[in-house]
Amino acid sequence: MLFIIAAGLAASSLVFAAAGGRFEKARRSLDALGCLASFVFFVAVADAVLKTLLDDTVFMTEVHRVLLNPAFLISGAYLGPYGVSRLALLAWQRK
Repeated sequence: MLFIIAAGLAASSLVFAAAGGRFEKARRSLDALGCLASFVFFVAVADAVLKTLLDDTVFMTEVHRVLLNPAFLISGAYLGPYGVSRLALLAWQRK
C-alpha cells in the first residue's frame, strides 16, 4: 500500500512540475489551488483543535475526527504533490 501511495505522489508531482515549469497559466492555477488547499487544510485542523479545547477533551481521542474530515483529506491530498512539485521546480531552476 505504501508503494502505491509513493508512486501516486511521485507521478502527480511530476505532472504538476512539468505543467508548472512549462506553462505560466498552469503554474498560476496550481499555485491558486495550493493557496485554497492550504486554507481549507488549516481551517479543518484549527476547527478540530478549537473543539478539543472548548470541550476540554483529551487531544488523542479527538485526533481521528480531523483525520476523517473530507476537507482535510482532499486538501491534504493536493498539498502533497503540489509541495513536492514546487520544491522540485525550485531545485531545478537554481543556477
